[in-house]
Amino acid sequence: MNYRKNELIKLAEISPDTLRYYERIGLLSKPQRQTNGYRLFNDKHLNELRFIKTCRSLGFSIDDIRELQDLQSNSHANCHNADDIVAKHLANTTLKIQQLQQIQKTLQKIADCDQDKSADCKVLSFLIE
Repeated sequence: MNYRKNELIKLAEISPDTLRYYERIGLLSKPQRQTNGYRLFNDKHLNELRFIKTCRSLGFSIDDIRELQDLQSNSHANCHNADDIVAKHLANTTLKIQQLQQIQKTLQKIADCDQDKSADCKVLSFLIE
């Protein structure tokens, strides 16, 4: 099935800017051009956008998505490469969660300062230390 730009962005649930960005950086394969210059997209493009969108929702970087796309397009590629990408991303995500939990603990310790004057404020005192 063929889609015009507006149809594709509705089906993929993305913005026109996002579509242009993915085209510009080469994550989305080049669409066919009609004689009037309009781009004509197809199911392959829709599937590519859904793949990209899922990857982005999981926090994968553009470079990781590019590698995963390459693996997906090569049916003889080693799946261990995809596993390695996911393992690396999982390790980074775990580290970020730990860092965010530490930030949360720190913020909870300094939250709810009940002082009237900024000179006595435990939030401001903590941030100066």
